[in-house]
Amino acid sequence: MKRGFGRWALLLSLMGAAPAWAQRANFTWDIPKTVSVVDVPGQVDANGVPVKLLAVRSKEKPQVILQSVVDRFQSWGFSVQEAYKQPQLLREPMVTGLDTRNFISYTAILQVNPDGTTTVFLGQANLGAAKAPQPAGLPVFPGGAGVLTAQTEGSHTVSYSVPGKTTAEVEAFYREVLTKAGFKEIQPRVFKSSTEEVALNVAVTKEGPVAVRLVRRAAAPDDDMRPGE
Repeated sequence: MKRGFGRWALLLSLMGAAPAWAQRANFTWDIPKTVSVVDVPGQVDANGVPVKLLAVRSKEKPQVILQSVVDRFQSWGFSVQEAYKQPQLLREPMVTGLDTRNFISYTAILQVNPDGTTTVFLGQANLGAAKAPQPAGLPVFPGGAGVLTAQTEGSHTVSYSVPGKTTAEVEAFYREVLTKAGFKEIQPRVFKSSTEEVALNVAVTKEGPVAVRLVRRAAAPDDDMRPGE
């Protein structure tokens, strides 16, 4: 969802004239051959941007779904970049459209399932309501890059990558700093204090850097065997 400031300024300049589609009701998704829908209640605060999430499972082919999403974006007057300019942050194909009047971005990420269906993860990011992200109180490994924070009602999440290091080095770092902060490792990569729990996930990405994800939440009373996420 990150863009250069100049690009956003250009898009905002288009808001001067309100087209006919601006009078429509709020945008709704329309995924062909939907078989199930999972609505994530509430919203996630991703780097200070409120995001609503939805997951839809469809029997349609990914290429058809992708084109259907693009067509719907365009029918609503959203700004949609050409396919080769669309950011592809994951291995799964994704497409983003921008409502330049309300400054809301809509993103669909497609994941093919073993049974032949396709799960479509749908995100609605209210860029106009962005605020400074709330710190999660979690240290970042020195040299960590691309730090992203997310906040839900019950937890804080920090995700980033570390180039040129091993998973063992990252784990050792967190064992040291969390132990000094009063946490005890109750399971591999799960740390608990008297009031909080931190779950650490580390993995080597396809590109090489170590991907790090930390989840901090309130600890359940007398529950030292709670599994990590």
